[in-house]
Amino acid sequence: MHPTIQQCLSGALMVTALVAAPAMVKTLNANALPPEAVEALNLTPAQQTELDAIKDNARTQVDAILTNDQLAALEGQTGRERHRAMRGLDLSQEQRTQLREVRETSRAAANEVFTDEQQAQLQEMRSERGNRRKNNREEMATRLNLTSQQQSELEAIKNNARAQAESVFTADQLASLEGMTNRERRQAIRNMDLSEAQRTQLQNIRETSRAAANEVLTDEQQAQLQEMRSNRGNRRQR
Repeated sequence: MHPTIQQCLSGALMVTALVAAPAMVKTLNANALPPEAVEALNLTPAQQTELDAIKDNARTQVDAILTNDQLAALEGQTGRERHRAMRGLDLSQEQRTQLREVRETSRAAANEVFTDEQQAQLQEMRSERGNRRKNNREEMATRLNLTSQQQSELEAIKNNARAQAESVFTADQLASLEGMTNRERRQAIRNMDLSEAQRTQLQNIRETSRAAANEVLTDEQQAQLQEMRSNRGNRRQR
């Protein structure tokens, strides 16, 4: 059986299973639920009010952590735009730690609002969303019409990048990732207290592996991939 797009393109082009891009700051939308989830969970008005208060409190704490220049860079941006802009902020290690603590605290507070049944429903919805993403990645591999040779080369690039990344982490950091799924590992790495040297090394590995993966794809496949990413981005903005 050939490696899937999750194993190949996602692993080789992004190397996100182990190679951390700049840490994603998810504090502000940690408790945000899509409209369909709110309806499916049958939240009471009291629960929605509590969740809104938790989100507002988290945002107030985040604003207190950011500098004036960083806040200015976010001015006028909301939702997904603000989320993307925060990823690009030049945050200090102390700020990253503080933001992670705010996120964890607000998420724990939000979990207290849900009933056990609602938490189980939410977990199931997240699992279903993950399966849809996997199917989309496999569809992408089919649409790109990757050959067996290309898939083998992409798999080798992914494995090499993973081995390099593992040499960057400390023993304790690697131990904390033990037994996690790819999605869980990505999230854990984003929240890790990495040194600047580690972040630089991981970024270099990511860029090198992406360049190597691009060499595997034909010009036509690269154009197709870029178009699919653009279309996906446009759908998210709607």
